[in-house]
Amino acid sequence: MKQKLDRTLGMYSALMISIGTMIGSAIFVLAGTSYQTAGPGASLAIFLAGIAAVFTGLSFAELVTVVPKAGGGYVYVKEATGNNIIGFICGWGFWLGYAMSCGLFALGFGNFVNYIFPFIPKMATAYLLVVYVALTNIKGTKSSGNLQNVITTVLVALLAIYVIVGIFHMDIENQKPFTPFGMSGVFNAMGFLYMTYIGYGLITTASEEVIEPEKTIPKAILISIAAVILIKTSVFFIGSGILPWEQLVPSVTSTPMIDTAVQIGGAVGGYLFAFAGILATLSSINTAVMASSRTSFAMARDQRLPGLFKTINRTTKTPVFSIVATSVIVIIAVSIKDLEHISTVTSIFSLTGYSLVNVALIIFRQKKPELQRKFRVPFYPVTQVLGIGVNLFLIYQLAISDFVALAIAVSVIAAGVLYYYLIMPKLKYAAKGISIVDIPEIKEHKKEERANEIIIPVSNPNTADGLLHFGMKLAAMENNTTVVPVKVNVFPDNLLTISDYDVMMQTMGTQDEVIRKLKKYDKIPYVRPVLINSRDAFHAIMSVVKRENNPLVIMGWHGSGLAKYMHGNITYKMLQEAPADVGILKVNQKKEFKKILFPYGGGRYSKMTAKVVNRIAKAYDAHITLLNVVDREEDIQETEEFLRSSAAKFDQPAKIMVCSGALVEKVVEVSKKYDLIVMGASLDWGIQEMITGKRTDRIMEQAGCSVLIIKSYDLFLQRSKVRGVLHRTRRAIHQ
Repeated sequence: MKQKLDRTLGMYSALMISIGTMIGSAIFVLAGTSYQTAGPGASLAIFLAGIAAVFTGLSFAELVTVVPKAGGGYVYVKEATGNNIIGFICGWGFWLGYAMSCGLFALGFGNFVNYIFPFIPKMATAYLLVVYVALTNIKGTKSSGNLQNVITTVLVALLAIYVIVGIFHMDIENQKPFTPFGMSGVFNAMGFLYMTYIGYGLITTASEEVIEPEKTIPKAILISIAAVILIKTSVFFIGSGILPWEQLVPSVTSTPMIDTAVQIGGAVGGYLFAFAGILATLSSINTAVMASSRTSFAMARDQRLPGLFKTINRTTKTPVFSIVATSVIVIIAVSIKDLEHISTVTSIFSLTGYSLVNVALIIFRQKKPELQRKFRVPFYPVTQVLGIGVNLFLIYQLAISDFVALAIAVSVIAAGVLYYYLIMPKLKYAAKGISIVDIPEIKEHKKEERANEIIIPVSNPNTADGLLHFGMKLAAMENNTTVVPVKVNVFPDNLLTISDYDVMMQTMGTQDEVIRKLKKYDKIPYVRPVLINSRDAFHAIMSVVKRENNPLVIMGWHGSGLAKYMHGNITYKMLQEAPADVGILKVNQKKEFKKILFPYGGGRYSKMTAKVVNRIAKAYDAHITLLNVVDREEDIQETEEFLRSSAAKFDQPAKIMVCSGALVEKVVEVSKKYDLIVMGASLDWGIQEMITGKRTDRIMEQAGCSVLIIKSYDLFLQRSKVRGVLHRTRRAIHQ
């Protein structure tokens, strides 16, 4: 049974959620801190922050049409990069950042209530607000959405009155100099004011509760950002024209905008603006609690947080435990009582997450170009590059201006990393998300007779045929080797169990498909196909690797550089982590390998790869060429003698080739004369390889024939004593 949220929010509700959140924190909570940092230039800072928000807002608008799920930015990053540490940290930051921002709103609410009713303690009011908002969100999004509509409508009306009347009370002399702290002050204020625009991102976290989210949310994002930029800039500009900015800083007053309202409309104006502040902060905290709780809900659905976080009340259709947990974090933030540090920490989290959202859009454009998008970002990818650049610049500005906030942010992220690696793997879930189905063997093979297995993932139709052909060919030459084709059915994140009827039907169809693929081969070795139902392809394949006997895993190649991270991250993760020998095979047009090129250096590294080369050559009845590229021409003769002695050890005919120059260029140059290149996996992990790519990646990319990269599990164990101990321990556990 699926965990589904109730769709009750329409266009007007989406607009009000976005606008209400974006207005509240800047004008009513952070105005004093903004003037203190930038002087009258605070109006310029809030305007530039809004323009910066547009870049990422456009990314959100497109992504919600591609991934209309609860969780917003976290889900987009996770879906793009994989359900890994990057996706987790993004969700962790969004969840805690949204929750901490609520502390700002609650404290502001307490200040405004105290202004109207001085006998009511500020802190008590803030705590009561958190409880009230939690109960409202538990009741349901329709209830919280209706509340948001009323609050924001009244709020916008009051601010419009403030702007219209305030124009006639301005004194332009109060704004001289406009930037008393220079542009650095403007940029610093811009950094923490950026978080006041996160409202457009918050609505995406509730996309499963929005009617027609693919149409509604993009329009709501763009309209709300434009409207809020106009409102915020106008209010900030008029405020610093009514009173000198020195009178609006936190050391002088805790309610700066109320002071300007008093100048406009006397005591009545002050009370009206205080009332507006109450509405604004209530609006912001209501939305932020909803967004934060939906982020933790989505993370729990991905098995990144304990299962309680994804519990949905049957009556209200809301994630009750997520809301309660978020509210506890809000109460902690309220207790800190430091607006500047809280706003800076929240901004660092938001800016980091929103940078990753822009990256996510780039990945989705490359990874899934075929998807129908009801909204497309204009000027792609320039818009995303600008968004990333601006976000990183603002993070830098915040970091150098507030080391305390930076330390808090880094500590929270570090805590998330520790949780991910130490606590999360120990969590127990009702459904693990992996179900293995063994298809009856194509050819009978007793388990005790099996000496080796060749595991071949066949889920990708672009690489499946080439990998199967290669695996079948190798296994057919050996009496005790079994081919294990692995087909992974990856199911949606919101599917709680993998035993539902629709899953069973899909599995049956996949079983028939695998059998048809295998029966087309004339010579069938021992074959034992496996189907896996899972939410995570990497862990699904690993589950098969761990249960097989001395396996060789053959993976398909998907590209290098950015393509590696977009398409082949599972392949490269297997290469690094699998307790088995792993090969990455790039198959060109030729599937029959009669001429094999083997770059051979003579070390233990090459000797272990040579065993695989000999195995392949026997299977294909191929000729082998041993290639060595030397740095100096005077070394050629000595190297030739060494290669002749090595070539004599192969079972198939082998010749030698020695030349001078650069390895990659020489291998690529001669590759057109061969059918297959076999190399050991690169073990160089330096800065050069990070920039230009590993040598093996570059050969894969440029070679004029098929390429096989082999990683020996035992070889990698010997790279260091520490790594060796860890891997031996891991392997013992697996066995």
